[in-house]
Amino acid sequence: MTNDPVLEEVRRVRKLISNEIGPNLEGLVEHYAKYDSKFKGKAIDATDRRPKHCIEVADQPVSDGGSIPATR
Repeated sequence: MTNDPVLEEVRRVRKLISNEIGPNLEGLVEHYAKYDSKFKGKAIDATDRRPKHCIEVADQPVSDGGSIPATR
């Protein structure tokens, strides 16, 4: 199992939800539907993704705190 703090937090919250709702799949769907209704739009949409052929590359940091243009 990965020892990643973010994954551990996700697992912790999922366990809390599971303990609250139980093994009932309908209850889980209802829980997430209520949560989802709090937001006006989708959090992520397929159009939000960057194209695979994107050639933008971030500048590379250097030890003195500056950066140099990245090459590909």
